[in-house]
Amino acid sequence: MGKRRIVVTGLGVVAPNGIGKDAFWNALINGRSGIGKITLFDASSFPIQIAGEIKNFDASEYLDFKTVRRTGRFAHFAVASAKMAVKDAKIEKGSLNNNRAGIYIGSSSGGMDIFEREHIVLREKSVHKMSPFGSVAYFPNSAAIEVSIELDFSGKVITISTGCTCGLDAIGTAFEEIKSGKIDTAIAGGTDGSVTPLTLGSLCATGILSTHNGNPAKTSRPFDAKRSGGVLSEGAGIVILEEIEHAVNRNAFIYGEIKGYSDNTKTSSLFENDINGKGFVKEMKQVLEQSSLKPDDIDYICAHAPSDIVRDRAETIAIKEVFGDYAYKVPISSIKSMTGNPLASAGPMQLIASLMAMKDRIMPPTINYEFPDAECDLDYVPNKARKNNVGVVVINSHGLGGNNSSMVVKKYMG
Repeated sequence: MGKRRIVVTGLGVVAPNGIGKDAFWNALINGRSGIGKITLFDASSFPIQIAGEIKNFDASEYLDFKTVRRTGRFAHFAVASAKMAVKDAKIEKGSLNNNRAGIYIGSSSGGMDIFEREHIVLREKSVHKMSPFGSVAYFPNSAAIEVSIELDFSGKVITISTGCTCGLDAIGTAFEEIKSGKIDTAIAGGTDGSVTPLTLGSLCATGILSTHNGNPAKTSRPFDAKRSGGVLSEGAGIVILEEIEHAVNRNAFIYGEIKGYSDNTKTSSLFENDINGKGFVKEMKQVLEQSSLKPDDIDYICAHAPSDIVRDRAETIAIKEVFGDYAYKVPISSIKSMTGNPLASAGPMQLIASLMAMKDRIMPPTINYEFPDAECDLDYVPNKARKNNVGVVVINSHGLGGNNSSMVVKKYMG
């Protein structure tokens, strides 16, 4: 079968600062934040009252009314993004009904809105008033199942749940499945609809989110000395992966080629912080080796950096260890300064941003970078997008519990 190459041919995204790849990308390069006051529920009693909500999203544009009612918000985002990606890749509905395709979607929390809604019914009314669809709709795999139904798909359907890395891990798993020759095409990415009272409350208890509610668009400030924690958000990112000959034979537009993917866990406790970035070091070294690339081959790093005091510093330390002196020359930015942290969809959104950066030769900025941190002293593309040729990108993703994932994508040159 030879060495199989895997390319990306379709992009779909539902993000706090833009629905659809063009709106999302336009917001990123213009430094527009999607973070604002929470409107999905009354958060006035919470210490944190801001989030990256998906605004002006009408699920009925992608699903029938009955399906919208009985499924979770995260599934709505997944279906919308998958339909966008399939349309972008010019794949006909039903054409993937074979054993050579798969769906791989990550979700960290599943249908929390359904779970919480049904719990209220149980507590305030009766078990007899609960929805028969609730037990299925809040399962993490319901998003992937709904995508398969809406796309009239018959094939492998896999759900990945590895915390915040699971969206990138789902894409990485699809990449490895195509590379091994098991399939030729994959619909892959991540989705979460986690702006709910229970999710926000539990994250408030961890202390990892910022409580600066006064100016929401300025709260997420990765690498900045005055960063005070991340911002919870929601959304989905889905891409189409294809074996290169499969894509070329149908004259598909190719956004870029995935050269490598690596994942590992570096922790001794579910709640431990990897303060020295050893997990990031291991995964970045592995993915560069797998991609047959040297540190100075990299044009841009799309960082995990969620505006966390510890994790932003740890990622900076790791980049310095892996890249040496070149760490001070390679541009790095965090789109979470504009999107917040959408959990499972963070990695896929970073991949989509990286592919658009290669296509348009411009790197998105890290906005709200105003006060330099002596321990975070690299080039974070502060505040304004930068025009520059982007040929090879490293994408980093990290999750609570010590999961780390990295991916390398390269501009397609034929």
